[in-house]
Amino acid sequence: MINHIIRSLCLLFISQSLFSQAPNNINYLKNLQYFKAQKLGDQINSAYDEAYPVVSPDGKTLYFTRAGHPNNVDYDDDRRDQDIWYTTRASTGQWSPAKNIGLPVNANNTSLVNMPNINTLIIWGAPLGYTGVKISQKMAKGWSRPRNFYRHLSNQYKIAENIFVGSDLKTIVVSKKGDLLVVFKKGQEWSNPVHLGGTINTDGKESVAFLAPDNKTLYFASNGHPGFGGSDLFVSRRLDDTWKKWSKPINLGPTINTPDNESGLYMPASGTFAYFHRGDRKKGRDIYRVKMPTKLRSRAVVLVKGKVRDATTKQPIGTNISYRNLANNVEVGYSTSDPKDGSYEVALPSGGKYSYFAQKKGYYAISENIDLTKLAKYREIKVDLLITPIEKGVTIRLNNLFFATNSIQLQKESFAELNRLATTLEQYPKMIIQIAGHTDNQGNAANNRLLSQQRAQSVCNYLLGKGIDSTRMKVKGFGASQSIAPNTTAAGRKRNRRVEFKILEKGE
Repeated sequence: MINHIIRSLCLLFISQSLFSQAPNNINYLKNLQYFKAQKLGDQINSAYDEAYPVVSPDGKTLYFTRAGHPNNVDYDDDRRDQDIWYTTRASTGQWSPAKNIGLPVNANNTSLVNMPNINTLIIWGAPLGYTGVKISQKMAKGWSRPRNFYRHLSNQYKIAENIFVGSDLKTIVVSKKGDLLVVFKKGQEWSNPVHLGGTINTDGKESVAFLAPDNKTLYFASNGHPGFGGSDLFVSRRLDDTWKKWSKPINLGPTINTPDNESGLYMPASGTFAYFHRGDRKKGRDIYRVKMPTKLRSRAVVLVKGKVRDATTKQPIGTNISYRNLANNVEVGYSTSDPKDGSYEVALPSGGKYSYFAQKKGYYAISENIDLTKLAKYREIKVDLLITPIEKGVTIRLNNLFFATNSIQLQKESFAELNRLATTLEQYPKMIIQIAGHTDNQGNAANNRLLSQQRAQSVCNYLLGKGIDSTRMKVKGFGASQSIAPNTTAAGRKRNRRVEFKILEKGE
């Protein structure tokens, strides 16, 4: 306890000493407890150039760019070549000795831009390497050969200084000619670039942006905003959906920013620690880690992690995962699972209700949902996603159906789930299903049976409206007669209130 107090007082003294030396025009939060940035050890930093750290969402793997090292794939003895290296953090906090990620990722001079999930790497070409943006994904035998992340985007921005692809893989912040711009994925195309405006951009150089998983908090390097010397690191928050209105950038303070150049800031999903590099390439850069004051972090997110499995065999499956805003059914991002062990991670920002599900040909995706409207701090939750083979006799629960209490009226958040079922029935035109309604055991048994029948009929009516023939759907209400969980708890009763469909005939 005494040591903790002494340490806190020392940090406060250091911060106050640094603040007293700072120019008056620097916009930073003077009343925070700032933590000293720590240079990472020799498992990571070396006599060579280490820069652009990228951390996995769970914070357990650190990737970075190393230039001029003899073990680089295209080593040419003039420090111009650069490869992606990585290190893993043990439960003790110790980092393992860094290793070159190797071929095929390092087939050319490369720099990692983002790791939006544990199974995807977004790569930006070095001056002598790839032209534009590439994507590599985890395969059963390692990382795939990098492919174009939309070719016309790569061509359009091949002279950009730097690019950051957001965690949703739909938003890209571009640094070009000293300014920051943003482009958005629209279907299979990309929008024209939007200039982030004069609050962010100055007559100096703004570059190397990091857009946090909340899609609102932007960290970037700048030598145009008042700072402590060289390029400093700043944070600003998006104020509306135009992407032109931002809060006044805040300098991250004198325990991070120095008279040297700081750049390349990156955070895991928790936002607790930030990683960045300091120095310049000619003399060699090093990677640092710093604990971030709460007020300088992004909005809270939840890291959903687990495995995708076959619901019948329980075997792991590698496939795509979509997550959508329940309010409007807009896809806000996508992820993938590891084909070797089925593992996946998805970072979802606070403030919304989301559905998410794995999808694979020949399977029906069992969706899950999560309400993050009241999320106040970072959380990690484990959810295994099951996908069911489309076969005769299987029963599949429709998780994302929403009714008001004792009502048979479907709420609009249910439509995305039912649209997916309608699409499946269209893909299998001879499929016949039974739609079954179930309740908990609260209240009158006859009323419960009627309610379950009417809710199942509401689902049938919706599908009829989508053009599905009535002869392909049978409706039955079971009330509380087929409980799948004890009715003695609220959680058990919630599980029992459900609508399912059973495949009676698959057809072809």
